Amino acid sequence: MKHPFLIGEQLYLRGLEREDLTGDYFQWLNDPEVTRHLESGRFPNTLEAMEDYYQAKASSSSDAMFMIVLKEKDRSIGTIKLGAINWLHRYAEYGIMLGAKDVWGRGYGTEAGRLLLDYGFRRLNLRKVILGVVANHEAAVRSYQRLGFREEGRLTDLLHVDGHYWDKLLMSVSREQFYALHQDLQ
Repeated sequence: MKHPFLIGEQLYLRGLEREDLTGDYFQWLNDPEVTRHLESGRFPNTLEAMEDYYQAKASSSSDAMFMIVLKEKDRSIGTIKLGAINWLHRYAEYGIMLGAKDVWGRGYGTEAGRLLLDYGFRRLNLRKVILGVVANHEAAVRSYQRLGFREEGRLTDLLHVDGHYWDKLLMSVSREQFYALHQDLQ
């Protein structure tokens, strides 16, 4: 394992590093299948944009950004973050991108989410984590529900995906909801 920060059963999370900018991560952001339900990927990715993003995240006191790495073969498969951390009200926004398409559907996103949420609630003392997701992205919604996220609202016909407008689900999980569902982490 290279620079592990949070360690799970099959994967670990480590900080984003400059060398990641020219690896698989760069091309994930150019892949329309990977970015289909994300806000990124609408314009070609550039090294300059990646460097600017990296600098912003590396120097931020309100973003915790991680690379998701499979322990076996020490292979990066995606990124995950708690962003826009509001230190006064103790909440943050959750974001995840699994870029390695060959690992989709194997539970890695859920495992990475458990690691990140436990870190956010236990070490950062967050009270709540929120997210927005395209309503028709059923695999993501199921993964979020397994983590304890619940729908709190819906913005109708807001997000443009595949030539159609879809609802944006607003979901959240509180510290209490997360640990009630994941008692093994207490």
